[in-house]
Amino acid sequence: MHRDSECDVAERLFRDFERLHPLPVIATVVRRCRMELQESLLGAADPQSLERLARQRLTDLPPSAAATRRSSPSRETAAD
Repeated sequence: MHRDSECDVAERLFRDFERLHPLPVIATVVRRCRMELQESLLGAADPQSLERLARQRLTDLPPSAAATRRSSPSRETAAD
C-alpha cells in the first residue's frame, strides 16, 4: 500500500472520529492495522480492508483524554 493511501484513510477516519481521538492516535491505529493486514495477507492490504479494520479498532478504543477535553463545553461561570 502506498503511503498516500494510508494518509487518505487516516484523513477519512479523522472526519468521523475527531471528537474521540486526535489525528496522531488515528494515524497510529491506521499504521498498525496496515502492518497487521500485511502480515496476515502476506502482501499489501487494500485501502478498503485497511479502513474497515482501523474503523473497528477506533470504535473499540476508549476516547482519548485530549479529545474528550477538547470536545467538552467550557465551564465558565457568569459574574454576578
